Amino acid sequence: MAFGDNGQRKKTAFERLTTLVIWIMLIVTVGALVLGAIGALT
Repeated sequence: MAFGDNGQRKKTAFERLTTLVIWIMLIVTVGALVLGAIGALT
């Protein structure tokens, strides 16, 4: 892992929140691209 993480350590609440926000942003971005493609086809 990055920065010399050693094995399985418990994620902090901040790390979980950051990961969640990144996933939401990815899903929204992909959704917008898909909707844009569908809109362009119709």
